Amino acid sequence: MVGRIIGLLIFLFIISLPDIYIYFSKVHESFQSERAKLFGRIVYFSTLLLQFGGMLFLFFYINRWGGERTTSVNMLQAFVWTMFIVKLVIIPFLFVGDFYWVLESMLKYWKGGEELPERVANRRSFIKQASVMVAALPFFSFLHGMTRGKYNFQVKNVSLSFDDLPPAFDGFKVAQFSDFHAGSFDSLASVEYGLDLLQQQGADLILFTGDLVNQFAEEVDPYVHLFKKLKAPFGQFGSLGNHDYGYRNEESRSPENRQAIKDKYAECNLQLLNNAHVKLEKAGEHICVAGVENWGVARYFPKKGDLNKALEGLNHEDFTILLSHDPTHWDAEIKQHEKHVHLTLSGHTHGAQMGVELLGLKWSPGKYVYKRWAGLYESAKRYLYVNRGFGMLEGFSFRVGIYPEITVFELKKA
Repeated sequence: MVGRIIGLLIFLFIISLPDIYIYFSKVHESFQSERAKLFGRIVYFSTLLLQFGGMLFLFFYINRWGGERTTSVNMLQAFVWTMFIVKLVIIPFLFVGDFYWVLESMLKYWKGGEELPERVANRRSFIKQASVMVAALPFFSFLHGMTRGKYNFQVKNVSLSFDDLPPAFDGFKVAQFSDFHAGSFDSLASVEYGLDLLQQQGADLILFTGDLVNQFAEEVDPYVHLFKKLKAPFGQFGSLGNHDYGYRNEESRSPENRQAIKDKYAECNLQLLNNAHVKLEKAGEHICVAGVENWGVARYFPKKGDLNKALEGLNHEDFTILLSHDPTHWDAEIKQHEKHVHLTLSGHTHGAQMGVELLGLKWSPGKYVYKRWAGLYESAKRYLYVNRGFGMLEGFSFRVGIYPEITVFELKKA
């Protein structure tokens, strides 16, 4: 406990460094009179204390006291992150402005103290003023993301053609959702709307690719009755994600909690495919749906998946859909496996819950962490689809530009 508090204080000190720089670079010199400077200090440091106080409160309330994740708590958490992101946007502009200040000082020195042209000083002032205007964009984007964006469910329709799809399954519709993270929600009505939207797609098959909870099985209790309304003619199946093994402490990682999470899948009418497969038959033909437990290249995530076991008994010509939570599994094992997996469905990345997908532009900070971070990928007629997630990562109660997703695949006979 003492070690964690010391670590938290060190963390707070490190993230306060940008605030100190911003204060002396922008706030301090923005006021002329002493009274105005005093007012500026009070406003700025009050905001700073609210941000740091919020961090401390959230640390103890959620991590130590196991507090309930309410709308107010999520809003506070989103405020803390919003302020941090805004400051990161401002700093490069201030740095450029201060770089101009250094150049001004050097030129003035070389000119023997002669005053520089007014346009040089104005340029530095303009850059610093521009920083405030530019910072307004992420501020209002995050404000939208933590109120409306996080429940702005999007249906993405994907049509895929395969030469070896059994004719009976031509036009077969598969709905995927992923990363529910039950403990992160603060609006039952919004979750109900999202799951109803999933049911309205009229899919033949519903597939869930892991992370039902953040840490504990009981997180999903308020939503079990909503899951029970999900029905598809060929069933509802799921696979485990990294969060479904517990993370926070020994209690969340206990065998009892892990088993309870698996039991919740069953309560939610999701048949778990733990390194196993099923065959779905239609008009005398079949396709296979396989699932593996979590497997990813990151050493700090559980590696429970056994691809060979999941595909055991399948022939090369069997049309196969695989559920594997972490998309890094596809590059590491799946796409070069001796048995042909036609379509792999993953989640895990959330698309980083922030980014830009507009007018053909697709960018997210997630791309610097994951090679396959959102959408459709293909290699040698083997497809991977990375779903952007239904819920939110614990502690990140917002979605900016990367919205919660329901994916509907239509399989076509080429």
